[in-house]
Amino acid sequence: MRRTILAACALLTLTTGALAQSITPKQVMQQIRQAYGKVESLRATVQIKMGDTFVASVRFLRPRQFSVQVTQNGKLVQSFTSDGTTFTTYDAQNKTYIQQPVAEDKPLVGGHLNFAGFAAVALEPQFGQMLEGFLERSFNKAQAKGTQKVGAIPCRVMELTGEGGTMTLFLGQKDGLVYRMVYKMSDGDTYEETVTALQMNAPIQKTAFAFKPPADAKKAEPGQEEARDDTTSLKGQEAPNFTLTDMEGNEVSLSGLRGKVVFLDFWATWCPPCRNSLPHTQALSQHEKAKSGDLVVLAVNAREQLDTVKKFMEDNKYSFRVLMDKEGAVLNAYKVQGIPTFVLIDREGKVAWVQVGFGPGTEKQMEEAVQQTLGQQ
Repeated sequence: MRRTILAACALLTLTTGALAQSITPKQVMQQIRQAYGKVESLRATVQIKMGDTFVASVRFLRPRQFSVQVTQNGKLVQSFTSDGTTFTTYDAQNKTYIQQPVAEDKPLVGGHLNFAGFAAVALEPQFGQMLEGFLERSFNKAQAKGTQKVGAIPCRVMELTGEGGTMTLFLGQKDGLVYRMVYKMSDGDTYEETVTALQMNAPIQKTAFAFKPPADAKKAEPGQEEARDDTTSLKGQEAPNFTLTDMEGNEVSLSGLRGKVVFLDFWATWCPPCRNSLPHTQALSQHEKAKSGDLVVLAVNAREQLDTVKKFMEDNKYSFRVLMDKEGAVLNAYKVQGIPTFVLIDREGKVAWVQVGFGPGTEKQMEEAVQQTLGQQ
């Protein structure tokens, strides 16, 4: 299963009169957040191309009720469901599901944010803050590029450019919604989303948000269910042990690193915010303590092919050590529900710090956490 934390950019909503001649990428995102604040309900089907092709069926009803069904080649891969009280993640490949309570005062982090794209700003308002930071860092110019139809929908075309590459948004002339997004990344890779069906502010029955487990599905044990909120729930606990191979086929076991400070970065090549954060992971791998062996930096790749990762590393001239989590076993053990996720493990093997997502100020928090953990003798 692919997790595109900030990469999934479906269903942007802008006000019709928002496309002033002088506008910044940050202002574009601010308008998106304002517009999604007005969305009461939404139904959409989104085709996502990021190497593989996925189709996401999204339904949303305030407050915090949603259903995101992700399929590939017509088969269900994952689903994310919230009835406003209970959030359920179902893994169709492993036929297992996990449930957790929905807390009013806590962000609801999960794969639904990845596959719902910018519609996730409605599903989880705090997600918009991270996206705003991503656009601001990745692009420095926004420019109108005329009009074009997406299917039968006349759209205005808005192009964002900068060090992160080029993102082209096709905004419906009538409703301001984005019916297509093409993101050409700086290294040449392309990520696309096309909205093939969309209906906003129409009635949706609450039964649409009731999770009904398949007959052969297994639910987590009650004790596990309560503990598996997300990676942040591991703070202060013994870090789950694992053994993975690096890109050269060498095995690495966490248990063999006891006495060292270990920095884990869960990531994927297709994830834009992961790409945005990787220069900081590279810098950590060159830290004086990393060179002396006191700090170990490991980038745990999320379910990608070895050739894809090798090419990405070579193209970007990164030298940090990559571990291949092809089956996602370590992601599951660390309760990773969105990438990038960063985990810092102290010398005693306990989780000292966790950060989900990469936004403004994250690199500073990362550096401070590393320095503090290294200083603990």
